[in-house]
Amino acid sequence: MTEERPSKTDILFGQLALKTGVLEKRQLQEGLALQEIQGETRPLGQILLDLGHINSEGVDQIVEAQKALLAKKRSRAKAEKEDNLFGKVAMRLGFCTGAQVSDALETQENLPAHRFMRLGDIMVIKGSLTTDQIRKILDMQKGLIVYCGSCDTQYNVLLFKPGASLQCYRCGASLRVPLRQTNSNMDQTLYFDEED
Repeated sequence: MTEERPSKTDILFGQLALKTGVLEKRQLQEGLALQEIQGETRPLGQILLDLGHINSEGVDQIVEAQKALLAKKRSRAKAEKEDNLFGKVAMRLGFCTGAQVSDALETQENLPAHRFMRLGDIMVIKGSLTTDQIRKILDMQKGLIVYCGSCDTQYNVLLFKPGASLQCYRCGASLRVPLRQTNSNMDQTLYFDEED
C-alpha cells in the first residue's frame, strides 16, 4: 500500500517553508501538484530542490525551524506531566478538589497551541488556589521528578532514597535523586492511595 500524499512531514515542511519565507505559495503548490500527479515517492523537500525552488540553505533553515518546533512541543509535554503531578499534590494537601483540578486541566487542554499556561496559573485565575498555596505545592513537588541532563528523559524518583545514584536507561548518564520536601507517608499517599 502506497503512502498517501502529501504526508504529514511534507505538510509541515511546506508550512515551515512558507512561514520562514524560504518558499512562495505558488512554488509550494507546484511541488505538491508534481508530487501528486506523478505519484512521487520523493519527499517534498527533494522535489522542491530539484525544481530549483529552494536551495540547501533554505532546507537547512526549514530543518532548524522543525527542530525549534519539536523542542517547543517537548517542553510543553514536560510541563503537562509536571502539571499532572502538581494537581495530585494540590489535592493531597487539601488545597483543592479533584473537580477543580479537572476543570483547570480541561481549560489548559482547550487553549490554542501557541498559548500555553501552567496549571497553577489557571487555578489562581479561577480562584481555586492562592499564590501562597502554589509555592507550597511547588516546594512539595520538588525532588519527585528528575530529568536526565543528557537526553531529558523524565524519572519519577519517589521510591528512591534522596541522594541515591541512578543511571538513565536511555542514554546511560548518571542521575542523583535530590532531597525532597515530602515525607515517606506523603510520598506513598501521592502515588499509591486511591483518591477520595
